[in-house]
Amino acid sequence: MAQYGSRSHRPKAPLILRPLLIVALSATLAVTSLRAQESTPIPIVGYITEVQSPNTFEVDGKHVVTTPGTIFGLLGGKNKRDDSTLQKRLRVGAFVQVESDPYKNTKAAKTAASVLIRDDWDQKLSGLGVIVRVISSGPEPVFEADGYRIRITPAATTTFTGGVQSLAAVGTGTWIRYEGKIDRNGILMAGKAQFIQAKPAKDKSLKHWEDSDFQFRPPSSGPKPPATPKGTPPPFVDFPKNDAALTQDGGIRWGMLGGLHKIPADNALQARIHRVGMSVVPAYQKQLSPDDPSKIPFHFYAVDAKNICCELIPFDGLILIPTQAVERLKSDDQLAAVLADGVASELQRQGAKATVGNRILLSAYTAGGVAEAFIPGMSLITLAGGATAATKVNTAWAEERARIALSLLVDAGYDPHQAPEAWRLLAPRKLPKDLRKLNYPDYSCYQLSILNLQYNSTPTSGQTSAR
Repeated sequence: MAQYGSRSHRPKAPLILRPLLIVALSATLAVTSLRAQESTPIPIVGYITEVQSPNTFEVDGKHVVTTPGTIFGLLGGKNKRDDSTLQKRLRVGAFVQVESDPYKNTKAAKTAASVLIRDDWDQKLSGLGVIVRVISSGPEPVFEADGYRIRITPAATTTFTGGVQSLAAVGTGTWIRYEGKIDRNGILMAGKAQFIQAKPAKDKSLKHWEDSDFQFRPPSSGPKPPATPKGTPPPFVDFPKNDAALTQDGGIRWGMLGGLHKIPADNALQARIHRVGMSVVPAYQKQLSPDDPSKIPFHFYAVDAKNICCELIPFDGLILIPTQAVERLKSDDQLAAVLADGVASELQRQGAKATVGNRILLSAYTAGGVAEAFIPGMSLITLAGGATAATKVNTAWAEERARIALSLLVDAGYDPHQAPEAWRLLAPRKLPKDLRKLNYPDYSCYQLSILNLQYNSTPTSGQTSAR
């Protein structure tokens, strides 16, 4: 006799009910999945962009509240540890990972079950950069390079290449390769430092890769001048000292099929762009003679370029900023932040460029790893690993530029805390009516972390600077 438990004798649901059973089962699984997600919510990872009180802060627009039961620890540590002293590190720019309590979360805020904080001071940093300023000399000199203030102590291992043979001979324009950690005063204490006296040479960039085809004509006060040949630096117009009013619009065209972008003959606008731009150029660059191969011929103009909200650098030294971007920026400090980013980019281009006929030949570092570590264009061409490797290198390139831009702002007397605000204003295609709803882009978040690490994290009260 057949057993009732066998497959052939189990009651079967009517055909019309089977889809309903499937739907019900799917719904049950979905609810179970949602409950599982609620019990193990996705951590909030990012930079703190606002601190309202010791117990409330925001991570990229997400409101977080801590309680006496919140566990604090270091990100990357083997075990979480309840160290309430770490709560003092919850400052604007700190990088955190927040695990929220699903049973205490509300629509308005996430209640933190744990907060893990990245210990930026414990990171080993290394890089290569040109010394743009000697902050102090003596037995423990401090140099500004690569966006850091770097101290060389007697305990550091130092080597010298080229014409420079001692610390006393190191000055602006010398290149430094460094390794070390940031101390609590925001100074990078170098464990190793190599100083290189580079031999400048004329730039030979990869055609159609680093330089674009373009035609350029600056605004003028006389008859309409002809466009400069491709790759030719524009004639310099010293707006603050030029009494003649601009009467002829200039223009620039990228590529054979590109449209013409107008450079308006607006004296007040162009004079402001020139004044603020030149103020963030390093002093050592201004002091170089015009025929020095290391001198970058900086020119700054506002250009009519819709849908572009960042600086444009068609060729060596020419930095353009869209008038649409200028209109969004609220002060000279924010304008300086964008133009300083362009200056920082030009200092990078003058660096260890492993392309044909480097502008600066650093024989010790033009092969292999250095090319991959500092040259995004090079990484896209030669690096193995595809997009992941290229993204990693370009991220490092962007972070270096962000640091250098901040240091240029500080040197020029601007408020560096306005830099992340400037990029937040320029990030969206269209600004919301309530600017408080604007999130910080990644570039701003990295600058916030550097402000926290190297500078006073409290913004100054002034929004503009008189220059």
